[in-house]
Amino acid sequence: MKRIIILCLSLVLLLACVPTPKEEFVVNKGDDVVEQKLNETPDPDSGSTAARQTFPDRWDEDPIVENDRLIVRANTEIHVRADGLYPVYRTRPTEITKEMVENVAVKFLDKPTASSEALLTKEDWGRALQSYLDLIAKSEEWAKAGKPDGWTDVMDLNETPEELEAQTNWYMEQIRNAPASLSEQAVNDYSGLEMNKPQSFTLASGDVAWISFDKIEYMIAKGCKTHPIIYDYADYQDDLRWKEGSYQHWIETDLSREQAESIALSELERLGYTGYAVSDASTATLLVCSGASERGLAGGWSLVLKRSYGGYPQIAGSVYASRSLYYGSGDEFFMNEKIETERFILFVSEDGIQFLEYQGPKEISGLVNANVELLPFDEIQMRIKNALSVCFPYDKWATDPSVDPRPAEAEIFDMYLSAFTIREKNSSDYYEMPCWIVNFDILSYVSNPNCTWDEIKAFRNEPGQHGDFLIINAVDGSVVNTGSGW
Repeated sequence: MKRIIILCLSLVLLLACVPTPKEEFVVNKGDDVVEQKLNETPDPDSGSTAARQTFPDRWDEDPIVENDRLIVRANTEIHVRADGLYPVYRTRPTEITKEMVENVAVKFLDKPTASSEALLTKEDWGRALQSYLDLIAKSEEWAKAGKPDGWTDVMDLNETPEELEAQTNWYMEQIRNAPASLSEQAVNDYSGLEMNKPQSFTLASGDVAWISFDKIEYMIAKGCKTHPIIYDYADYQDDLRWKEGSYQHWIETDLSREQAESIALSELERLGYTGYAVSDASTATLLVCSGASERGLAGGWSLVLKRSYGGYPQIAGSVYASRSLYYGSGDEFFMNEKIETERFILFVSEDGIQFLEYQGPKEISGLVNANVELLPFDEIQMRIKNALSVCFPYDKWATDPSVDPRPAEAEIFDMYLSAFTIREKNSSDYYEMPCWIVNFDILSYVSNPNCTWDEIKAFRNEPGQHGDFLIINAVDGSVVNTGSGW
């Protein structure tokens, strides 16, 4: 189901900046400052209080940038480590193995009694095809009516007739290849798991489970025979804003976030994973789709957990965002083919974890520096100001006086000193490096002439609405390219 984004929050219009000679804020990328500091900083293990690094609790400044194209203010708390120590670890990517998944499945699920490689029958795929054809028909009817508001279960299909036909033919191919019924094979363990071959299992308890894995991720779900969907609060709110009534599968939960986090951390420890922390959370419903039929399994919480390097999680806080100021979209920030962010995605209900996904496996190969020297905060402030002032004047989508003479406005509303994966120079390994994660909102009169700050702030605390972001390497002050990791 296609998500529709409110126009005044369409920050995706903030496209990548055009490089100019003014980009002093990236000069340190090639001068080995990081390597020098990693080698020169004294080891603080003696416990000397002099090793502590301190930063202010808030940054309130209005404006920090002001010209005829842009006004930026800072109105933010500053979240840092209580102990003032900032370690750097070296990590390297690893691969998920069948033995790893089998070991987790044994601990996470009941003993299996049967398995099935086929997940959907001809009848299931037939229902899916009919649902797709109904969607096309309703969307065409909606378009002919002028696309009025208030229509439910409709998508604005942008596919060409050729693409619609190709998708229809794909469904027909699935029907031809699917079995008439699911055949189960008796099993006593999970040793029959195969990479890139999802399997469903009947358990000794009578429940069902689903497992899928490849080299960089695995997924295990309880209570379904196919890939489930985590339908979170942001999806739910979009449906409420743009449709009559509520989404039919949403299930409320009485479970608090604290309870969900406690369940998640305890269960991960039982599965053999320690040293992780919650990075983001939202109330959610777990859906399962079988052909064209969808149903809600349970209400609960969707949690994202990342490894805690030296006591603080990689990318702390709620930093889901639509776009990075300096290259890279929100998707690239969390996952790209060059750097996988190691993380768990969990769905937790009152019955415990029902869906577990693990991505981007890494191993810690060593502690590089127990407390690397970071740039003072006034230097970081200067870097942030330079980054914003250099990029925005060249962003015609956000600031174009020929369209609207009012300058764009931005407000920094959250800052975290956390860990981010940075490439080690001339190596296939990575550093987990202290970086400043800067969240900000944008008000562009060019793209949204009638939008106000009150409207933007009203959505700021909603799950899934966390503004845009900028990442500054806390060691050398360079802006991190979220696509390449440097």
